[in-house]
Amino acid sequence: MSPANHEDAELVRKSLTGDQRACRDLVRRYQRPVFSVLMRVVRRAEDAEDLAQETFVRMFRALDRYDPERPFTAWLFTIATRLAIDHLRRRRVQTVSLTVTEPGSTEERELDVEDRGLKPDEVTSNAEEERIAQDLIDSLPEHYRIVILLRHQQDLSYEEIAEALNLPLGTVKARIHRARALLKDRIEGQTP
Repeated sequence: MSPANHEDAELVRKSLTGDQRACRDLVRRYQRPVFSVLMRVVRRAEDAEDLAQETFVRMFRALDRYDPERPFTAWLFTIATRLAIDHLRRRRVQTVSLTVTEPGSTEERELDVEDRGLKPDEVTSNAEEERIAQDLIDSLPEHYRIVILLRHQQDLSYEEIAEALNLPLGTVKARIHRARALLKDRIEGQTP
């Protein structure tokens, strides 16, 4: 068992005994990584915040089912990525009419919709290469983007990704290989 996994297992054990400090430490330790992955998957800060909160709620509800012999990060990212995938599926089927008809009238008017994207003061300036890399990863289809983020941003092993996404190991390897090939093709396509 790795030192990090041993520390996680100890925090879980203490949390299960009601130790509030251990509970807070678990959240503090994984708050940013969970939000970061969720943000990259769902692409909206408000949604990522909601999903991160739900991830930790579900984590604490299921903490007694965590197997300390397995990596805690894989278990936690399983919860987060499944929530994100469910969210994306629900978001795809929701539609909104941009025109409304007032009761008793046949006249339509446009509906004002609030832009919930990032506000200018929330955007940090990054190096151009980082922005391009992020854009390239973001352009990947969802099933490739998730495996790349878990592998390279969260440094999970292939086995941990397979466990987190409930996929066969071969599928994870194939998706990572295909995602890297797509990224390479897109990078070469941008080079003059």
